[in-house]
Amino acid sequence: MRIGIGSDHLGFELKGRLLAHLAERGEHVRDFGTFSPEPVDYPDVAVSVAEAVRAGVVERGILVCGTGLGMAIAAGKVRSVLAAPVTDVYTARLARERNNTQIITLGANVVGCGLAVAIVDTWLSAEFQYGDSARKVGKILALDERYRPDDVRILAMEG
Repeated sequence: MRIGIGSDHLGFELKGRLLAHLAERGEHVRDFGTFSPEPVDYPDVAVSVAEAVRAGVVERGILVCGTGLGMAIAAGKVRSVLAAPVTDVYTARLARERNNTQIITLGANVVGCGLAVAIVDTWLSAEFQYGDSARKVGKILALDERYRPDDVRILAMEG
């Protein structure tokens, strides 16, 4: 599986630990930064990973910031990308099985390294279950069409 990972400065250390764990699992991981503990704005990293997911460069993404909340909000702004903050293994499993998330976000100040590894392992091993969830996820994705203008309409509004 191709996985994108990124963090802000608050998630830098945990991202490093997750990178090592993913390498041990034999996963193909692309690091989208940050590459130092110097302050960085999390939306920039979140959008880079989310755009890579949307383009199919990576299949799934993992983002780490202080709480996981800002990263989830920013990544979710990329059209057709489903991102969720996760703080336990139960939610990690359901985020994939029921919500078909392509990205999870973790809070380095919320979950420790051991729990973060368990969350990532659970989420990566889970698969979307379809059924009733497929209809609901389809409705969520349809909201992109309803509330987000496409590129043509954006250009028309700017012009």
